[in-house]
Amino acid sequence: MNSAPNAFYAPTLLPAIEELLARGVETHAIEAVFRRSLFELRTPFLRVPLVLSRRFWTLALAQTHDPLIGLAAGKRFVSTATNGLTYLFDVAASLESACAWFVAYFPFFNGHFQARIERSEQHVSLRLHDCGSLKASAPITDYILTSLLSMLRRKVAASGVDCDPILAVELAHPAPADTGTHPRTWRAPVSWGHAEHGIRLDPALFSQPLTPGNQALEQMLVEVLQQTRGNTRPTLLELASDHLAGHLADNDRWPHFCASQHLLERTAARRLKALGWSFSELLDEYRRYRAEDLLHGSDLELAQIADQLGYSDVQSFHRACLRWFDCAPGTYRAR
Repeated sequence: MNSAPNAFYAPTLLPAIEELLARGVETHAIEAVFRRSLFELRTPFLRVPLVLSRRFWTLALAQTHDPLIGLAAGKRFVSTATNGLTYLFDVAASLESACAWFVAYFPFFNGHFQARIERSEQHVSLRLHDCGSLKASAPITDYILTSLLSMLRRKVAASGVDCDPILAVELAHPAPADTGTHPRTWRAPVSWGHAEHGIRLDPALFSQPLTPGNQALEQMLVEVLQQTRGNTRPTLLELASDHLAGHLADNDRWPHFCASQHLLERTAARRLKALGWSFSELLDEYRRYRAEDLLHGSDLELAQIADQLGYSDVQSFHRACLRWFDCAPGTYRAR
C-alpha cells in the first residue's frame, strides 16, 4: 500500500495547535501558516502539502522559543486526536497487527515517513524512514514519536498487561544540548545519530494477544480507511506542491505544471489563489525549506545547492538566504 510522500493529514496537527493556543499563540498566526481557518483544518481527511508542516513547526519554535515543543505537543495527541488509524490501532488484536496497520496507512496521514517492522533474534523495531520531499525537523519527529509511544503503551495498558512494550528509542537527529528531557518524557533510553528513527519493542509482548479479537470491527475500519484514501483527491495546491518538489531546478516549472493539468495559466493561477497561494509563493517556500535541508544535511557546495534550487547564480541564492534566515548561507550552515 503506497501513498504519495508529499502531503499530510491536517487534523493530526490539532493537538499541537491546542498546545500553541494554550501557550498564548494567537489563532490568526496559526491560520496564517496554512492560509485556512481552524474550522477548515478540522475538516475530516483534509490533506495539505508537507511544506505547511514545516511552516507550522517553524512558527511553533519562533513563538514558544522551546526547542522541545514537539514533546509537549505530542503528550496531547492520544487524548485529543481520533481518526481511522488510531481506532484501528486500538482494536487490533496485538501490537504486531497494530504496527502492521500503522505501516500500511501511516504514509496517508503523514507523508514525511514510511514505516516498517524490523525483526532480529533479540528485538523487534518499528522503523520510520524519512522520505518526504522535505525532511521532518526535530520537533516534527518528537511530536510523532511521542504520539506513537503513547499509543503503544495505551494499547498494552488497556489489555491489563502490566509491562512496558518500549525498550528504547533511536533518533536520526544529532543529540540536542539537553539529552535528559527525551528519556524522561518517553520513559525509555534514547540514543541519537542513527541512520533512521526507530522504536525498539519487547519481542515477547509484540506478538502476545492483547485485546479480544473483533475482526468485524477491524475489517470495517480497514474498509473505511481504504475507501477514504481511494476517494481522497489532491487539490490543485497539493498538485502544485508535488510538481515543485520534483522540478525546483526547472526554469519552465509553471508552464509545465499548467500543461500537465491541462489548464490555462490564468485559470490555474486563479484556482491556486482561491486556495490562498500563488505559484511563486509556493516556490519560495519550497526553496527555503529545501535549502535548510541541504545546508544542514549535505556537503554540497553552495553553487550546487543554488543550482538544485533553480537559482541562476550563487548571488541570487545568497540574497534569498538573507531574506529567509537573516544571514548568508555559509553562516547558516556553520550554525
